[in-house]
Amino acid sequence: MEENLFKVGDLCKHFKGKSLLEKNIYKIIATNVTYSGDKLEESLNNLVVYENIFQNGKTFTREYKDLVEELSEEKKNTYNQVYRVEKLTEEEIKLVNSEEFKKEKMKLK
Repeated sequence: MEENLFKVGDLCKHFKGKSLLEKNIYKIIATNVTYSGDKLEESLNNLVVYENIFQNGKTFTREYKDLVEELSEEKKNTYNQVYRVEKLTEEEIKLVNSEEFKKEKMKLK
């Protein structure tokens, strides 16, 4: 997968979950972040900060390479996704933003 695929504001889906409704949906908050904590020998580079749009206060940071890691063949078939995290398509964005989807998603909590 190409470098820096994600941009601030993009909506993405995590691979776990067989349907879009079951998957965690994230909004990208920041990209290309460097963390140089005081106890690290080397800085962590190219971090992506993202939040779960259906769970307020759930913010995460991961290395870009981890997000775009290709799944095993078994997981690709199970979750219908090639990479650990993928950008939503235009159709999926419309669906996620619909009131019906939001209501159904809140029922799953």
